[in-house]
Amino acid sequence: MPGRSALIKRNRGAMAWFLQRVTAIYLFVFLIAHFVIMHFVGTGEVTYETVAPRLSSPLWKAGDLLFLLFALYHGMNGVWQVLEDYVRSRGLRLFLYAVVITVATVLLVVGAITIFSVNPVK
Repeated sequence: MPGRSALIKRNRGAMAWFLQRVTAIYLFVFLIAHFVIMHFVGTGEVTYETVAPRLSSPLWKAGDLLFLLFALYHGMNGVWQVLEDYVRSRGLRLFLYAVVITVATVLLVVGAITIFSVNPVK
């Protein structure tokens, strides 16, 4: 019978696997919707003046923020899994985990600033 730590690790791995699939589905649907809205709905011209009013909407900001969070989770979880599979040294793996978390945090902050800084064109 596996020990408690083995069960926790297995459950955490199952959750990461599940969330990887959920984020992939959301990213796919969001990208298709984004492509359709940007290229087939509206004026057809993609300029700041045509896009800014849409991006200043709270609903769009929430969708973009969710997209950012899901894309970061999806990408960083993928990198994390590669590190789990191929980096054997515990010290190097911990260092690389710290790098992954740092990069994800920086990208989240920069992305959130970008999302929330769009103001409607007057």
